[in-house]
Amino acid sequence: MNPRRALTALACTGLAAPTLIGLAASAVFPSTAGAATHRGTTSVERRDLVERENVDGTLGYGTATDLASPRAGILTRVPTAGTVIERGQSVFDVDALPVPLLYGDVPLYRDLALGVSDGADVQQLEENLVALGYGDALTVDQHFDGATAAALRAWQVDLGVERTGALTRSGAVISAGPLRIAEVKARKGASVGPGQPVVSTTGTTRSVTVRLEVARQALAIVGAAARVVLPDGHDVGGHIVDVGTVATRDNNGGAAKISVTVALDNDADAGRYSDAPVQVRLTKDTADGVLAVPVRALLALSEGGYAVETVRNGVRKLVAVELGAFADGYVEISGRVQPGTKVVVPS
Repeated sequence: MNPRRALTALACTGLAAPTLIGLAASAVFPSTAGAATHRGTTSVERRDLVERENVDGTLGYGTATDLASPRAGILTRVPTAGTVIERGQSVFDVDALPVPLLYGDVPLYRDLALGVSDGADVQQLEENLVALGYGDALTVDQHFDGATAAALRAWQVDLGVERTGALTRSGAVISAGPLRIAEVKARKGASVGPGQPVVSTTGTTRSVTVRLEVARQALAIVGAAARVVLPDGHDVGGHIVDVGTVATRDNNGGAAKISVTVALDNDADAGRYSDAPVQVRLTKDTADGVLAVPVRALLALSEGGYAVETVRNGVRKLVAVELGAFADGYVEISGRVQPGTKVVVPS
């Protein structure tokens, strides 16, 4: 590696450049350093080096979506922001009647009752009834029969609504999973009608959104690992789950950017942070199974090139090395060194 380029790489790691010594560069040198104080040793090891690049991101629950009332009436109960609504629970109440949440991806586009034609929406309803504990006598299929009606009536009794054995289009709201209330948009006591937003919601799992310049989009590959540095400096794991394909410019102009979404490997790792600025460390390059030493073990030669100070049977020597990848405080080296070779590292 070119010495100027190597020194630049060292600077990018945030570490000091290696000590400069005035010795001729050859394969092996007798050591003239002597027994310096505060100097320990470490072993040359074979390891993977992952070079990362830091980008800015925002940790949150993603873009909020408005949820409208499915029927007209007076809002008699609204949730507070931050509340998580799960299957079967009421999102809000209209005219003192709950508007429950059911899971699925088929909207309630028709009333479901005995005599309705078979369909995926019937199966979705039956799957929800089973999940809620009302499916002992229920066969989950696309046919609405007497068992479906009976299970629905049993749920309606516990829900506190009219026991009809039918589910109208305004009888529930559908979501792919649990909802988190991001904002309440209509106050208790307000009149609402179909299509009028009552709350805005998000998913319940946090992720990181990155606005990445198009020129750097090679850093973002779906499935690739990433590290997320929280505001307190704690480093947690994540992986890229979505890379946008449409480039846009931010409100203040600048370079065109794409949106990249990073999911946390464990949501609990992020503590209580929400809508917080974070740093995301994206993988730039990898070097698998290379010989590496801590960057601090390098000695820069005044006439160019680098060396490490080896220790064997109490004898110290300077051994010239070629540099490769830098990552996480380590540097790839090659030359007359082997795995397990002891090298001096200032402490």
